[in-house]
Amino acid sequence: MFYRIYRSFLTLSIISCALSVSLSQLFLLLSFVFFLFLPEKPKLGSQLVKILFLFYVWQIVTVLYHFAGSGFDFNSIKHAFRDEMKDIFLVTAFVSVQGIKPEDKKYLYKTFFIFALVIVITGFISIFSMTRLSRLISDLYKTSASWPYQHHYGKISNINIYLPIGLMNTHLTFGGLLAFIFPGFVFRLYDSWHKKESLSRISINAILLLLVSIVFLFNNARSSLLGAVVSTLFGVYILIFIDKDISKKMLKRIGVFIILLIIIVSIGYKTTNAVKRVVDPLFGGEKHTDSGRTFIWDSTFPLIEKNPIFGIGSGNYQKEIEIARKEKEKEHKELSFFYEVTQRGHAHNDYFHLTAVYGAPQGILYLLLFAAILYTLLNGNIPKEIRFMTYGLVGFFFSGLLQCYFQDDEVLIVFYFLLGYLNLYAESNNKNELKLEG
Repeated sequence: MFYRIYRSFLTLSIISCALSVSLSQLFLLLSFVFFLFLPEKPKLGSQLVKILFLFYVWQIVTVLYHFAGSGFDFNSIKHAFRDEMKDIFLVTAFVSVQGIKPEDKKYLYKTFFIFALVIVITGFISIFSMTRLSRLISDLYKTSASWPYQHHYGKISNINIYLPIGLMNTHLTFGGLLAFIFPGFVFRLYDSWHKKESLSRISINAILLLLVSIVFLFNNARSSLLGAVVSTLFGVYILIFIDKDISKKMLKRIGVFIILLIIIVSIGYKTTNAVKRVVDPLFGGEKHTDSGRTFIWDSTFPLIEKNPIFGIGSGNYQKEIEIARKEKEKEHKELSFFYEVTQRGHAHNDYFHLTAVYGAPQGILYLLLFAAILYTLLNGNIPKEIRFMTYGLVGFFFSGLLQCYFQDDEVLIVFYFLLGYLNLYAESNNKNELKLEG
């Protein structure tokens, strides 16, 4: 009984990640509570689990260090859990997935696929909606003060085109979610083609890939696009050099498909202003936020240099970056305007932000987590369809070079669900190895 309730809440939490962050976290809490009551608890011993454990232990160590440094002022802990530390709860998404029984792994695969479909469908609809889709729902039961409209790109023929954000609040968050699912659709089409499945099935997968590509292109979150490209190339590398699945003939066909895609985009670029506005930033056309990254990075480096071991502490970035920014303005008076107007909520780079807040050990552990994911995918004997579904985890660490996606709870919860799913197979392989050794 507990297991069925737990599985239902886990399913709802994963799917609702495409609908509402509040709903997904509510269902996550409920699934974790029922996970704790499961009669059989999984024994977690993979490399991913060990690194994640150290990752969060170090965060707690830094919180206690700054708590002691503040003269044991409990406000320091309160501030810590209002800011970066508030997301520590989301690691329960990783833990909760581990309760799934072996026979339900396929069920969970379908759940992730439904989540991906909701992302694609809501994203495609939002391309043509002047009003944010989330507002269409929220306005039914509350009065919202947030801006109700989407960013207008232009027109294709007489159709108005808007920047798609699905049911999310920002295009960067929605881009982060797209980066997780995009490789899955690429390799889903490849797999049905490779297995010579029915024409209808191949066509459906081709249409889904086309839809997600259109949504992703118009979303234009370049950090996410970078991550998705890296994830896809990583998957292609495995297919060519490890699985040895892709023949020269297949590579030629893929090459023809890419050329056709480039031709279609080029025609759209030449004939419509909306496509031109989407494509230009991808190839050097600067967005107004580009130069701002360098200024916030430059202001963050002194924080890392002055606090290399324990960092500035969770909850202190806003205060400390203001001090560092003012000092930089004094050093470079001719650039004071740019230091002043730069967005300062986070470091716009996961590696810099984590290192500044928690110290160099946290940055190293983050890189080790990335290495463990790569090792699991390359050497973990993970089934193909599961690899296809989780390749987006690789790109997440590249998207984080230009954004703080690790600070975005709407993206981070999906990261942990997928990581937990990958770990399910890593743990089962560990058990098989132990049986063989025994």
